Amino acid sequence: MPIYTLEFQTHIHASPQALYEHLQNPQNFIGLQPLLTQVERVRYQEKDGVQTVAYDTVEAFRWHGLVLYKNRIHAQTVFTQPPYQFHTVVHSFPNIVLHVEYRFTPQNGQTLVQEITQITTHAWLAKFVTTQAAKAQTALLANLKKRMES
Repeated sequence: MPIYTLEFQTHIHASPQALYEHLQNPQNFIGLQPLLTQVERVRYQEKDGVQTVAYDTVEAFRWHGLVLYKNRIHAQTVFTQPPYQFHTVVHSFPNIVLHVEYRFTPQNGQTLVQEITQITTHAWLAKFVTTQAAKAQTALLANLKKRMES
């Protein structure tokens, strides 16, 4: 299956530590990612000094306000370089995998937040999946900025 890469960034007036800590809790993604309606079965683990969190989410795809489809997603985040980087792997139906890396770099009293997403999906779904992912991730960063700066 082909791999598609999306990259987004924004500057937020908050420390890398504050942003990192906020995003360590999967529940905090509700209200950031517009499709996300539920976060369930949150399980934190630590192995060899590396903390991870596995969780399930539900995305609601709507059309004129009506929910057409609820997509169950399984995710696992590895906190690779606190408070500067973490990596999430997302598994979604039908055999869609997203590798999302968040980077938090201090710059002039703010933090540059970068998100790099690699999407593996069937070619026939690629346009829909990449368009939805781009909308969701752009909104996530805008909502994170608004939340953390208010």
